[in-house]
Amino acid sequence: MKTKRNFSFSTKLAWRRMAAVIVLAALGACSKAPVKPELAEGKPFPPIAMANAGNALEDPALRGKMLILNVWATWCPPCRREMPGLQRLSKTLDPARFVVLGLSTDQDERLAAEFLMQNGITFFNFFDENARLSKQWELKVYPETFLIGPDGTLLRRIPGLREWDSPEMLAELESLYQSNSGKTSVK
Repeated sequence: MKTKRNFSFSTKLAWRRMAAVIVLAALGACSKAPVKPELAEGKPFPPIAMANAGNALEDPALRGKMLILNVWATWCPPCRREMPGLQRLSKTLDPARFVVLGLSTDQDERLAAEFLMQNGITFFNFFDENARLSKQWELKVYPETFLIGPDGTLLRRIPGLREWDSPEMLAELESLYQSNSGKTSVK
């Protein structure tokens, strides 16, 4: 049974503030050149430091959930094509176990926000100002999606366009969750 999730304005504002802090902290916390993280399957996903709060991936709202982190841009036709599927996926998955997140690398945050609004994309998205995280992660293909296990391990790195709401993808996500969480399915 699908449940409609309605988030209050204050909840959305809190998510946006958290994302802003995450991005700001990740982008310029020190003047040294950043160490390039290893984005390898089976390894911990690099921490995204939050000022005075540690690793954003340890946020209580995300703890114990599988994250589907999609890096995209409005200038990327495959990215625009797969967003409706990600939106449907976000409405289909159990919110107690999965979170779909978007990271826009657009130069103009307003353009990305307008695209999301015009296309009814409501899953949480944040803005990678000047594509700094994408550069740090050395992304070469857009879209690129990271499946991050409940324990923070990078389970899959998926470059390119996918049908995120297909039965095959739903089965793969469920299987990955089951094999990396030790929990049983509750639908």
